[in-house]
Amino acid sequence: MEYKYTGIILNKKDIGETDRIYSFYTLEQGKISAIARGVRKAQSKLAGHLENFYLIDLTVMKNKGLGNIASSIVENNFKNLRSNLSCLEKVFKVTRTLNRLINDQEKDADVFFLFLDYLNSLDKMNDNTNEVQINLITQGFIFKFLDALGYKIEINRCVKCGGKLSKNRNFFDCNCGGAVCEACGSNVGNILPISNNSIKIIRIFFQNKIGNLSKLKINHKESKELSHISRTFIKWIC
Repeated sequence: MEYKYTGIILNKKDIGETDRIYSFYTLEQGKISAIARGVRKAQSKLAGHLENFYLIDLTVMKNKGLGNIASSIVENNFKNLRSNLSCLEKVFKVTRTLNRLINDQEKDADVFFLFLDYLNSLDKMNDNTNEVQINLITQGFIFKFLDALGYKIEINRCVKCGGKLSKNRNFFDCNCGGAVCEACGSNVGNILPISNNSIKIIRIFFQNKIGNLSKLKINHKESKELSHISRTFIKWIC
């Protein structure tokens, strides 16, 4: 049977002498895998249409098992992103997170378009964009991605007492999934300090599209804090 998808290539793995397994995140069926037969041969016509993070229209022939890739048409190769090593490094890390948290064949259009917006946002950045701004876009995607998967992060009130967050000192509690005020967090272990600026930034993430986050300015300290919180929370989830 023939199946058609719109998908983003997540990764690839060589098998046999000339074949390769590709993993895609598709609009129609979520994460899937398929085999490209003979794609590593010098004369293969498919090879140039199957690179990591390409947005493609894909045709798969399948009776049972993974199925074979029959054709691939590139809709967007994100040329600027691919030429920026800092952006490319972030996308590889994000893709590993996607693979860890998403099961096969679980359709989610919100996640698909969120990931596509992330790639488009990085593709619009120029060579002079600094690491902090690239990480800002990346952290915005990660927090919104976790929210789309159902790991809602409470950042408006204390997740323990339900009261307002403290003016000077607050924490992030992975176990409770959000911010904790100073009174509730003072005697609790395994929590992370979080600045008021980082709390405000996460709120902005949830209120805006990824493309709008490039207008936001943060410093190196806030960038590191957001990365540390998201990494720790993802480790707790996994």
